[in-house]
Amino acid sequence: MSANIRALAMPYCLNLQPCGRYALLNRNYKPVGFSSRSFVYYEEYPVLFNVRITPKRAAAISLKGDPDPRRIILYNDGCIPTADSETWLFYQAKLAILARLHHYSDDEYHAQDKAKRIRLANLRDAKRFTEPKGVAVSLPPNLSPR
Repeated sequence: MSANIRALAMPYCLNLQPCGRYALLNRNYKPVGFSSRSFVYYEEYPVLFNVRITPKRAAAISLKGDPDPRRIILYNDGCIPTADSETWLFYQAKLAILARLHHYSDDEYHAQDKAKRIRLANLRDAKRFTEPKGVAVSLPPNLSPR
């Protein structure tokens, strides 16, 4: 498989996992740095992050300002970061937000509770985007309940 280094080594998206951790993925939906063509089970590798990403923060990181924290896309094929300096600066701003996030390790005793709370909060936020949204309907006066 031939690919430029951007597609393999630069973050393309963050994908929330069922455990509440995030996988930082490259353009091929593999963990950053992976070049395999094979399917990758993220949980089998030390590539998941306990980082808190609220819908507001997801919107700040997302290419299109989408607050849905389940999959946060940083760029797409129409907005390749290495295409020109303006696009690069836009992508760099997204990376700057990512770089300030704190990862809490499950291996460090003092961080385990914090990591668990982060995972639960991430899943709680994601649930808001998976439940069907109610549609507000205004009934005509003759059909409204009295």
